[in-house]
Formats: sequence, C-alpha cells, structure tokens
Amino acid sequence: MTSLLQKKILLGGIPLGCDNIGDEAIIACVVKMLKESLPGVELTVATADPATAVLLGVGVEPPFGFAGYGLEGFSETVKRYDAYVWCGATGLSDYPHMALDLLELAQDAGVPTFVWGVGMDDELNPVFFKVAGKRRAFLRALGLVGWYERRLRARLAHRIARILPRCKGVWLRDPQSVAMLASMGFPGAGVTADTAILMREGRAQEGRAPARPVAQERDPPVLGLCISTQRQVTDLKGLGEMIAAVRASGARVLGIPMNPKTDRALMEGLGVECIPGTTPEAVAEAAATCDVVLSSRLHLLILAANVGTPILGIARGSKLANWLDNFGRTVEGCVFDCDWNRVTEHVLAALHDRGDWDEVREAAYARLEGRFEKARGEFVHALEECHAG
Repeated sequence: MTSLLQKKILLGGIPLGCDNIGDEAIIACVVKMLKESLPGVELTVATADPATAVLLGVGVEPPFGFAGYGLEGFSETVKRYDAYVWCGATGLSDYPHMALDLLELAQDAGVPTFVWGVGMDDELNPVFFKVAGKRRAFLRALGLVGWYERRLRARLAHRIARILPRCKGVWLRDPQSVAMLASMGFPGAGVTADTAILMREGRAQEGRAPARPVAQERDPPVLGLCISTQRQVTDLKGLGEMIAAVRASGARVLGIPMNPKTDRALMEGLGVECIPGTTPEAVAEAAATCDVVLSSRLHLLILAANVGTPILGIARGSKLANWLDNFGRTVEGCVFDCDWNRVTEHVLAALHDRGDWDEVREAAYARLEGRFEKARGEFVHALEECHAG
C-alpha cells in the first residue's frame, strides 16, 4: 500500500491567476486546509500566475480551459496526479462546461475526482445559457427562444447527471447550491461553507473560543465599496449619488476592488480612491479599517465578515443573498434594479450603529464552521480511502 504522504493532488477547475482576488482567497484557503489535514501531500495548482508556486508553497500547472489555455495536454498532465479537485467559485453555473470537461477527462484517465466548495447561482451564466444576437432574433420570429434556452439547460443537466456521480465526493458551499444542483440532476452533494472562512479573524485554535471582534470608532467613519464590472450596476448615476451622499455626511468612501483592473477602473471613474493592495490579505486588512462594507462581489463580503466588519450586498445573482442569509440579512437590491436612496439610508445608518452585528456574526460563524468541519472530515476521509485503495 502506498503512503498518502507520497501522493500528489492537482487543484483546478476555476480561472486562477486571472485578476480575481476572491478566487485567489479560495485557493489559498484550500491549500491551507489540505496542508493542515494531510501533512506531506504534494499540492499543485492550475493557475495562470506562476508566482503562486512561491506564494502558497505549491507546484503549478497551466490553467487548462481558462485564460486562453485549451484542454490540450490535460489528459496526460492529470495522469501524473493521484487526485483531481475542482475547488471553489460559482463554476457550476458560471462556466460549468469547462469544469465538467476537466472532471470528465480526469475520470477517463483513471484519476479520482472531487468537487469541493463550489457554488451554484440560481441563474445560469447568460453568456452560455441565454440566446442573443441574430440567433435570438431568428428564434424569436419562430417563437422558439424559450424552447432553445430550456434545451441548453437540459443539456447541462444531462452532463451533470453523467459526470458528477463518477466523482468520489461532491461538496457545495451552501444549502441553496445543493438544492439547485439537485434540480439539475445530481441530488448527492454534501454541504460545506466557502473555504475562504478559513481567513476568519479570531478562528478557534487548539480548542480556544474565537475572539469576539471589538467595534472600532473611527473619525471619519469609513465605507468600504466594491462594485463589479461583471453584470455591472445599471444605474451608475444613482450609485454616484449614493457615494456623494455618504461623503456629504462626513464619511470616507474607500474602494476595495476585487478585480484589481476592471473593478478599480470602474470605481476610480466614479471618483473613489482605491486601495493599492491586490491580495486577499490586503483586502481583509482594508475591510478591517471600515465601519461597513457594501459590495456586489461575494468574496469581499466574506473577507469583511471574517474580520468583523458589518456587510451590505448588491446582488448580481443569488450567491450574495445566500451568504447574507447566514446572518439573517437580505441584499439591498440587485445590479439591475436598485433603490439607491434606500441603500444610502442603510449605509448611513450602518456607518454609525453596528446594531446586533457582533452577536449575529458569531452565531453565524459557529454554524458555518460546524458545517465546514463536518464536510472537511468527510472530504479528507474520502481522499484517504481513495489513496488507500
């Protein structure tokens, strides 16, 4: 029997090294989790950023299927590994075909496959699942737009039902994603939590209780802000008026771009000063200086909650609502339909009053970490069983 310590695991299935700080937070935490749980296992990350090797202490492979890389060579590459893990992001609804292709190729190569921490929005990526352009005009003339889009969804469901049961284990990051996946043909997923909660400030260590965050008084108060260019806010005028109103109240607006290129350009275009840092740690440090964070990017909300900062979300899909539901909160609106006057009222109130946030946050993380640790145990056991076989 070969020792688990001699085994090699390839992590991929999401566009890593592609200017998405949320994705980088996920992979850093997955690496941390596996190093802690399986000391000695050799980890390799499929990424477009070769600096990941030094940053995380891992090997690197090309980001097959993403960042301009095709699938050529993946089948031979994955044979050098003892397991392939698709880990994180909202890939089941954002870019499912590519990640499913990777899983299937690994399975066909005889490599055990796993899905860990992936989310699923209630809306499939319109780029792939909504017909547009001349084709839409043609199908609309025939009254077949709905039929065609249902067919695209059915094809995905067929692939999910064929490929995911061949995995050694599938865990999604929230119960809503598990339910969505079940509706698409795979009812066998377990539930975990987003692996980025491992960056939580004051996480329990060696049996000690987590430290309770202490509210900080700042003069002036600070709003942390990230507005994504993906499914961008429709009413930029209303957003600009909200920013102006916050400043008029005497508060500061600090941009925390989760895409250091596109999000930064959008917010700087609105006159918002942005942090220079481009790492998950820099984002967490900036969020900790804020009195409240407002974001349409999920992982800024996660990293902000990790360090104890109250959060408000603008939805661009169900994933922000799913995260806020852990805290008994709802989104402020969506990128396509948002009452910015109402958002302004809520931001101004949150800047000066944390309410019951600290107690709610601690209770939420107790539930999240309990769910996560149970799933982590199942995942590690499945890896050990797989390698012992």
